[in-house]
Amino acid sequence: MFDTYFINLDRVPRRAEFMTLQCRSAGITHPIRFSAVDAKEAAHDTFTRYGPHDPNAPYWEMTPTEIACTESHRAIWEAVAQTGRPSVVLEDDVLLSTTAADVIAGLANHAASFHLVKLDALSFVVRLGPAVSLGQQRLHPLTHPVPSAAAYLLSPAGAAILLSRSQSYCDHLDDFITRPAPGYRAFQLWPAIAVQGMFAALSGEADIPSDVAGSERTTSEQGTVPRPARGPALYRLRKDAIRTGRKLARRLWRDRSLRAAGGTVGVVPLAEDLPPYRSGPGG
Repeated sequence: MFDTYFINLDRVPRRAEFMTLQCRSAGITHPIRFSAVDAKEAAHDTFTRYGPHDPNAPYWEMTPTEIACTESHRAIWEAVAQTGRPSVVLEDDVLLSTTAADVIAGLANHAASFHLVKLDALSFVVRLGPAVSLGQQRLHPLTHPVPSAAAYLLSPAGAAILLSRSQSYCDHLDDFITRPAPGYRAFQLWPAIAVQGMFAALSGEADIPSDVAGSERTTSEQGTVPRPARGPALYRLRKDAIRTGRKLARRLWRDRSLRAAGGTVGVVPLAEDLPPYRSGPGG
């Protein structure tokens, strides 16, 4: 048994209709709509867990939209921890495979074996640990933060971990939930059974609203909100040095060692009944 939540801004009802239909076609009969925290409406001084300007944080500052997105997901983590049931968390622009309900139900039966399973993917090279089987599904351990938090399965224990880790945060949501940490069991489903509309080739898909092909949150913020500060020089230099060292290590030995150990370096495939990845930037 599992619950399914989808996050939807009140001012975008067409996306809620779209997600209800997507869930129905995927075999998910009772999705729960969660009214998203709206950066345009929320009082930003209520975001007491947001902790900018921390020299140890992954980012120096976040935009109001990024904070609101994190708070929306966090509210669902609280619900998952309270119900004690594994739950799927979806954004409202996700295309789902018709196999989704069966795949998720099988994974949910083994909720004690994971904290988070990433169900979606995009055309982005990822580095994953050796494959493991959970029920009839193939999973790969996440070895680094990966983009997109649009569809994931969360166990109650995983919800508790994310809640604890987010008592103070300054991190992009997708990085935060996929960032490896001691004792945190996070996996990528292979193949993925979901993809965000902005990352899929939707030409000819007449039944998909045009606004699903873009990020409503990001679009609504363009030109109205200053870019977040990147931090003082020493902070930026340290981040750049870490990033450069990571790239060099991957090129020289880490990728080769990961493959030799049975891991994979590449793009996660999508379920056969999903549209292919969009080509071009971000696709």
